[in-house]
Amino acid sequence: MSIGQEQGLHGRLGTFTAGHDISATWDGERLTGRLGSFTAGHDLAVWFGDGVLEGRVGSFTQGFDLRVGLSATQLHLHLGGFVDGVDAELSFDTEGASGRYGTFTAGHDVSLRHFAGEVRGRIGGYTRGVDFRMDLGNVPLPLAVVVVLAAYHAWPTL
Repeated sequence: MSIGQEQGLHGRLGTFTAGHDISATWDGERLTGRLGSFTAGHDLAVWFGDGVLEGRVGSFTQGFDLRVGLSATQLHLHLGGFVDGVDAELSFDTEGASGRYGTFTAGHDVSLRHFAGEVRGRIGGYTRGVDFRMDLGNVPLPLAVVVVLAAYHAWPTL
């Protein structure tokens, strides 16, 4: 995709009453958008650099960094700093993806299914998890997963 052909990515993390809207734009090199509302949300900016995706969610003082390593079937995402950061590892196939956000003992399972033009999934278990849904358009599936996990990292108590 060439630069300038912007593709939209829209969805929701959580329920209608206890959730946050997600909106982003992908131009082939940069992913920018908003996680949450105008007054209680966070800006998102991700770009290609040094062979990986890297960026920031939120402001300089009230946000966190993110760094993404991608291969054909794997995604490794680090959210936050060196000391207080969280890792996420997911494996992809044609049907969707599954993996883990956080550590084995202090983390959550992540599972998602890819349908025509959208992705639906869950972070966490059956009784204490958070659902999400994203309309992809032509945005690559791993970018949608990065956006959802960044939103979850911003609001882990949903």
